[in-house]
Parts: sequence; structure tokens; C-alpha cells
Amino acid sequence: MFRPGDKDVQKTLFDQDQAFPDYVVEMLKKSWAEDFYRLILTQINEKRFSVLYSQKASRPNKPVNVLVSLLILKQQHIFSDEDLIGSLYFDYRFQYALGLEANADKERLCVNTLSNFRCRLVEHELQTGENLLQQEMESLAEKMAYFLSLNKSMARMDSTMLDSSCKKMTRIELVYTVIRNVVRELNKIPGLDIPASYLAYLEKGHKNQTIYKTKSTEEASKLESLIHQAHDLHVWVQDASVALDTDAFKHLARLLQEQSVESEDGITVPIEGTKLSSRILQNPSDPDATFRHKGGDHHIGNSLNLVEVHDPEKETGLIMHADLKENTHSDAQFGEDFVKEHPLADDIETLAVDGAYYRQETVKHADDKDLEINFSQLTGRSVSDDYIGVDQFEIDPETGKITRCPQGHEPTFPIYDAEKEIYTAKFYKEHCQQCPLLNQCQVKEQKKAYHVSFSENKRRTDQTRAKIGTKRHQELSNFRAGVEGVPSVLKRAYRLEDLPVRGRVRPKIWLYASIIAQNFKRCTKHLKKMAPATV
Repeated sequence: MFRPGDKDVQKTLFDQDQAFPDYVVEMLKKSWAEDFYRLILTQINEKRFSVLYSQKASRPNKPVNVLVSLLILKQQHIFSDEDLIGSLYFDYRFQYALGLEANADKERLCVNTLSNFRCRLVEHELQTGENLLQQEMESLAEKMAYFLSLNKSMARMDSTMLDSSCKKMTRIELVYTVIRNVVRELNKIPGLDIPASYLAYLEKGHKNQTIYKTKSTEEASKLESLIHQAHDLHVWVQDASVALDTDAFKHLARLLQEQSVESEDGITVPIEGTKLSSRILQNPSDPDATFRHKGGDHHIGNSLNLVEVHDPEKETGLIMHADLKENTHSDAQFGEDFVKEHPLADDIETLAVDGAYYRQETVKHADDKDLEINFSQLTGRSVSDDYIGVDQFEIDPETGKITRCPQGHEPTFPIYDAEKEIYTAKFYKEHCQQCPLLNQCQVKEQKKAYHVSFSENKRRTDQTRAKIGTKRHQELSNFRAGVEGVPSVLKRAYRLEDLPVRGRVRPKIWLYASIIAQNFKRCTKHLKKMAPATV
């Protein structure tokens, strides 16, 4: 049964701080604990998490605001669960920050309390696709921005690869490991006679002999042999109808589907390495991890996209949005999803991104929302300085027809295909042949006239390219560069690439708690900077 926690704690004569000397109380008030209680604990929307608990009359939950706060404090101080609970009981600042000084006996918390809450969050997202902690992170960021009177008109975006802590395996090691895991599962079944050819997978030292002592000239034949064994094992398990529901067997079935094919002779053989998908199983310990080559490096894991609102006058910014996807999710898709769907895109006036985020649909959605979007550079061919973009042709906003060319001449036969979004027009030959811009223009000579035709996508692309090199473009590109260090800070300060969990759902708890901790750190830093100096 859901029960909200206490927002305002009634002080009593028996609270520990009542016995503190005045200077110690002052130290407490100036510590992070006071700000945490004020900016985090009391601002958490507990009703958001009520869906995690039964509506029937039953044992009430522990205060959700305390549990969420503990997740944040865990990342803020890089604690294990045991160290966190120890600090809760032995460090009065933690009790003060969580408002537990008057209720310590009533709200006994332990490691299992925290673990069970994380399990509820994971199960809820797996069932509904809704991440409650992400929603709370963005809500707290909004409240901090309001508290700081932050100007939210300018935002910048960046992404980073968030690598899994799983081992990067070769194909031979991956196939071997998947087979071994299935054999181990079979070995747990009493009375089951495992085929003799697979008993060696239970022997110590067999892995090293099979994988690490294989010569490079033998790798192809070794991989082919292992694929044959994997296929035969898959057939045997299916015929025996054992271990079919285990993760190990599911990984085996997935491996064969992704990495093998049946030849004309009916023999299962490995797929050529260059034809493998980036979404194939990388490591059975992290089946959700995907592969991507970016920035000259190979990555196995997920991709993190961040949107930071930054106020240049206050020299302060907050991470207002974050999204974690498989690392095959492109920056262009991240950008389109944000501009099209996220409420923050309706609040900001300017969004600065790099060229990898460019997509025609993104520009179109930005125009619809009157959102200025700046791409620091664009991928693709560079454009000559003498090139005249089709954006220089004037378009009637009502009819969609071309009304004038870059030199100001009116067309004779303009047409706009609204369904295909294609602009077409013809111009008098005498106008075009005498035009000083003819060699740089997009028109093509025909028998009776000069003809031009271009798509709306082409027009938007040329509009974007035309901005490159302008003073405004340079200012926004410099502004955008400030966000590039944020992902690195998050990964190093909160050890996001060395998490005790893997997958795509569980790491989000650590990620969003870390972002809240980082925003809280920025907020308190700004408050200290603005506070009057004391002697």
C-alpha cells in the first residue's frame, strides 16, 4: 500500500542537533545536507511512484522520497549499498538531509530496502516502458532551474558511448562461452546424460586450450568447428526438451540465428565476419549490448544523449534531459526525437548541436516550433563559396510556388507538388543567358527555357549550409562546444562505465541518479558563488 513520506519534519527536543554547540549547528546548516533536504528531498514527487505499490490495504511502503534520495546520495558519494546504509546510521548529515532525525526508529532502512525499490523500478519499466526515475530527474531539473531563475532559452546537445563493463570477446570466445553456459545448465539437471563430446566443456583448462592456444591460421577452422558443435547441441537440447527456458539456451538459439547459415550441402557454417550485424550478441553476460564504431574506437554497450540548458549570464547550466538507447541509435534520431516529442523543445528558443544530429525532419519540426537550431558543421560534401543554394529562390508561403530567382526574375511556369514537396519553375532564356550568376545557379538549359527543380529537403539543407560561417553560427558553435565535457565528467565522476549491473534498463537507475547528483552539485555551487561573503 502506498504511503507518502513526510515533507516537513517536526523538530523535537530529542533530535541530535539540539545538543550540538551553536558553531556545529551553523556548520550543519552550511553543509550539503541542508541544501539536499531543501532542493531534493522535499521536491520529489512521491505520487509518481505510487504505481509501484499495491492499492490494496497492506503493509505501507518506506518513504519514496527517502528511497529516491538514497539512490542519489549513493551516486553523489560513490558508495556501495553497504557504505550508504552505514553512512545513514553513523553520519548525522545523511539523517538530516533525509529528514530522519525525528523518525529514525520508525523508518528503519537496510540494504534490501534499497534493492527491492530498484527491482520495482526495473520491473515497472520492463512492463510499461515508463522510466519513473527519468521523469523525476527532469522534474527536479525544472524545479532547480526555477529556483535559480535560470534562463532556459538556450540549450545544447551532445551524445557519448556508454560502454558496458562486459568483456569484449572474439567470435571464437563468444561461441565457446555460449556452448559452455548451456552445458553447465544441462549439468545441473539430475540424471541427464550429456553427450560425451560436450563433457570437456566442464573441465578446467579446456577454455584456454580451445581459445588462447589456437593459431591465427587455425581460427577459421576452429570457428567453423565450434559453430557445428553449437548447432548439434541446439538440436540435442530441443530433442531432449530440457533447459529450453534458460537464458543459456536462448543465447545459443540467438547465436546460431545471427552468426550461422545453412550451406547448399545442408551444413551449418559461420557467416562471413563483414556481414555480421552490429546488433548481434556481444557477450552473454550483457545480451542487450550492441556494437558500434565511432571516433576511431570500437564500443560495446549503449549510447547516452544529453540536453543541457545553459544560462550564459549566470554561467550555470543544468542537464534537463537524458536518454539511453542501444549504441546503434544515431545522433540524428536522438535529435529528431527530442525536437519532435519532448516538452523542453517547446520551451527553449535556441538549440546548438553538431553536424551528426542533422536530419531534414529535425529541421522541419524545429521550424514548426519556431526553434532556432544550429549545426556546428554538416557531414557530406563541402560546398564551394561560389555555389548558390536553392534557398535563394523566393517561395510564396501560401501557394508554395517559386516567385523569383536569386537575381529577382519571375518564372513563367511555377509548379509546386505538395505531395512530393517538389518545387519546379521555368525562366525566360534571355533573362538567364544575360544573368551574371548563371554559372553558379541551379537552373538547367532546355530547348525553350531554363528549368529548375528541387525538393523541400534540398531547400532546407541549403538554408542550413548558408548559415555556416556567419557570426551567429560561430557564436552558437562556440556555445555548443561547452557541452562536450559533460559526458566525460559524468562517466569519470560517477563511474558510469564500471557499474555493478548490465543491460539497458538497470543502468538507467545509476545514470539518472548521477545526473540528479550532478545537477545538485551545480546548483549548490552557484548558490555559494552568489552568497554574500562572510568574514
